[in-house]
Amino acid sequence: MSEGLGRCRQTDFKLHPDLYFYLIIKFTRLRQNRVNNHLYTSLAQILSTNHSICSTFSRRTAFLIAEISSAVLDCCHYYYARAMVFPFQIREHVIPSQHVREYAQATANSQEDILYISVKQYIPIDNANPQPGDVTIIGAHANGFPKELYEPLWAELHTAAKKHSFRIRGIWIADVSNQGHSGILNEKTMGNDPSWHDHARDILHMTNVFRGEMPRPIIGVGHSFGANILTHLTLFHPRLLSTLVLFDPTITKFSFDNVGPGISPARGSAFRRDLWPSREAAAEAFKRSPFYQTWDPRVLEAWITHGLRTTPTVVFPNEKGSLTLATTRHQELFTFFRPLWPYLKEDGTVDQLRAPDFDPNYHDQPNPRNPFPFYRSEGSTVLRRLAEVRPSVFWVFGGTSDLSTPEARRMKLEACGTGPNGSGGIKTGRVGHVVMEGRGHLFPMEIPELCAEHAAEWIDKEMQRFRKEQREYDEWTKLPLIEKTTMSEEFLDKVGGLGPRAAKKPAVGQSKL
Repeated sequence: MSEGLGRCRQTDFKLHPDLYFYLIIKFTRLRQNRVNNHLYTSLAQILSTNHSICSTFSRRTAFLIAEISSAVLDCCHYYYARAMVFPFQIREHVIPSQHVREYAQATANSQEDILYISVKQYIPIDNANPQPGDVTIIGAHANGFPKELYEPLWAELHTAAKKHSFRIRGIWIADVSNQGHSGILNEKTMGNDPSWHDHARDILHMTNVFRGEMPRPIIGVGHSFGANILTHLTLFHPRLLSTLVLFDPTITKFSFDNVGPGISPARGSAFRRDLWPSREAAAEAFKRSPFYQTWDPRVLEAWITHGLRTTPTVVFPNEKGSLTLATTRHQELFTFFRPLWPYLKEDGTVDQLRAPDFDPNYHDQPNPRNPFPFYRSEGSTVLRRLAEVRPSVFWVFGGTSDLSTPEARRMKLEACGTGPNGSGGIKTGRVGHVVMEGRGHLFPMEIPELCAEHAAEWIDKEMQRFRKEQREYDEWTKLPLIEKTTMSEEFLDKVGGLGPRAAKKPAVGQSKL
């Protein structure tokens, strides 16, 4: 590319605005890295002569575009997509949560306390008049990460949908009651014993509140424990979601092994820093941290914007003007682990009344001499019921994720949808998967574009199935009402007719008694 730039004299052309933007981004990246001094110098020369840019292409510009497309397409396309106008109008809602929580101490003052749920609705700007069959998406976030971190994924999914045969009607996602903006709303009423299952019920409640804006087909897209939550939702409302897209779901046996799934990230969260003097200081700390350096810049920006809040707070009542986590590290840990030590007996058994959801078949047996003091049941609850999942499911695994070892992937794929009430599983084409090689548990934060492409391909296939089923239903609705509300002759025949003992119909005017 640098040779091509050298051949194009500065006075030969003016740049198209989009191309000018591409080059600015490339120039900025090169200035930071200085990986190609010749290209850096060439871009600097071109940009300096294009302060007033035109909106038409010259022959030289077209030639340059071709070179850019082949040489820096990865950079240009990525940053151009990043800088595009966000394709959604955003509406914010606050609704009460489902009444009665899974555990009593989920609320701090009274079991009649109302926890509130912060909801965001994303309406495509280019679909002001949605048509029947346009897709409603319900999202569910990972533990500790606010709902806004998935906005780059939604933007990429909006782009990917245009390559396929479906349109997005709207996307809905809510912060779990003790996290993100919901956690801020509830900081004086939430307790220390949240359940993942509570959010599944809250999502169902959300669909009832906004049912007029959430027609079928409804698709669930979840990450980590959010993927577990959406899967659990289908177990008590099998037809609500037409299909599921699960990004590295936390659907797994709980292991006491200190290097097992969930242990290391939980420990990291327990001792993480959670107070900074300013947003700028927090942003600088995040950008230096290896943990965040693989993230898509849009996701990191969303984290800096929505993952923090100003003090004072309940946790930091005496700090004023500082920044802390929107989801407290305490609530994040309560979501990772539920205490088991208060319910362990001397013989190593568990008090069934105090920990009714502890299943020794899906948890390591407590060691009386060295018991692990926590458990978490929701992962295994969904795991043991995978065969009952009715909607089709597309699994997206992290290739290096502790939750998605080859054996764990095989077990989940073989079980999913294969039992009574299930979809039929892989054999019927209702279960699919892809492995994000070289990626860990947080790949949706790193490669939202690729995640969206895989999701869109699956959704497109499933929407073709949905349309076929909908056409069959539409044909049935055309029947006369009497036929749709009374037993048909075939139905009666299958029942066995009236039979020899059936009484004759009474004559007109004769009593039936």
